[in-house]
Amino acid sequence: MIIRRLEGQEVLDALHLVWEVFAQDVAPLYTAEGVASFQDFIRYPNIEKKMQAEGLALFGAFEGPQMLGAGGILPTGHIALLFVRREYQHRGIGKALLMEMCSFAVQVYGVQKFTVNASPGAVDAYRHMGMHDTAPEQNAGGMRFVPMEMWAASVPIRKKRGKGMYIAGAVGALCLVLTFVVGAAITRELDYAAENGVDGYLEDGGQWGEDGSSIEDWYDEFYGDYGQDDSEPQEESGIDAIPEYVDEDCGYEVTEDNYTYTADNTSSTTIQFEVYYPQVDGLDAAVQESVNAALQDCALASVDKLYLDPSDEMKEKVLGEEYPVLASFVEYKVTYQSQSLLSVVFQDYSYEGSESDYHVALRCVNINLQDGTLYEVKDIVSLDDHFVSAWAEGMRDEADDDTLLSELNTEDMKAVLGGDTKDGVYEPEFFVDAEGLEIGLSFRYPADSQDDRGYAWVTAPFEFDEIAAFASDSSFWTLVR
Repeated sequence: MIIRRLEGQEVLDALHLVWEVFAQDVAPLYTAEGVASFQDFIRYPNIEKKMQAEGLALFGAFEGPQMLGAGGILPTGHIALLFVRREYQHRGIGKALLMEMCSFAVQVYGVQKFTVNASPGAVDAYRHMGMHDTAPEQNAGGMRFVPMEMWAASVPIRKKRGKGMYIAGAVGALCLVLTFVVGAAITRELDYAAENGVDGYLEDGGQWGEDGSSIEDWYDEFYGDYGQDDSEPQEESGIDAIPEYVDEDCGYEVTEDNYTYTADNTSSTTIQFEVYYPQVDGLDAAVQESVNAALQDCALASVDKLYLDPSDEMKEKVLGEEYPVLASFVEYKVTYQSQSLLSVVFQDYSYEGSESDYHVALRCVNINLQDGTLYEVKDIVSLDDHFVSAWAEGMRDEADDDTLLSELNTEDMKAVLGGDTKDGVYEPEFFVDAEGLEIGLSFRYPADSQDDRGYAWVTAPFEFDEIAAFASDSSFWTLVR
């Protein structure tokens, strides 16, 4: 399934989907006045105006050419629309749409809190997605809804990158104060609609079918004919864009484990961890224990720092916050899996004490499956002028930014790649994939640093033949193709 922003004809397709689901699942719960208000809201001229003048962003969930669900979010963080076709409900599509829209709003609009006016039938679903009620059920213009909200700390931010580059930070913050009372609803089963058919309401209080009309008739009246989705598939991004190499006959199995925890009984503190990581089964017992411990430790680095084993400094920081936020959302990808080497990348989205203290980090594990040896950048390449020059050029090409790392001279770069983090600003990382190696840095510049170019991490790609000229005498090179 692909989730992406909608454009052109796709907007009309989305509005058709929205109306169909609304008529099935929500309209029977509204008065005729409420249905008419919703009809007016989703008229194409009104939606187009909100997109152009008020920043409404529409998204669709696709399986091949078919749109399974659609949603919309405003620059305020308000979820204006979220609907999934009935036959695809209860499959996680609604949550995936919500998370993608919220991730977008954090990055582009600088949103810190999300709100929704949930129809009565959608409240439980929104609760499962992380929303909580902020007031009892209300009625405005015949539309019944429950106001709900969720902090951005609960959203795993999926930021986009090209291969080898990961852009961090908000692209911009739009301080627009927009308020809409919209009965946004997502999926629910409704026996009424199943038994009585799809009965949307006309503006005069009548029902569809009284004059032989249908939902399609109403849609065509407002929007005209709609065509098939012939858009191109969305290009993969983030760690999904890394081309992995997997030897199916490697002799061991890779499984998934996780650490998840949410503190439910805290009124002012947000604590939420959702961390996924691989584990291996089928190696020598002692080596397997070492490998699995290394993978788990890397994945849980932020959890340890924030919660399981916090420093005194971290404890004081949390105690000094009015509304502390401790969160870590970690995803991973096995980029290279052979009989003797495993390379895994982790992306960690964390909030380290407050909503404003948000970070994205790349961490990698490259481990010898024969003896448990872990490899770092300094182990696999000769950190001489020749390599550093080629590496810096590759970093700037990937970032499409000639000023990247301009604050470092050649000797500084050698030191950083050798493990000198410069007070935590730079973390050297590398991973192996189907095409070669990528060597780079995770960045954590101080607030308002003039050197910060807005990247969370950047990695420079080297094909296997290309990197051979810089290879050290490490045992690592006996393990790769």
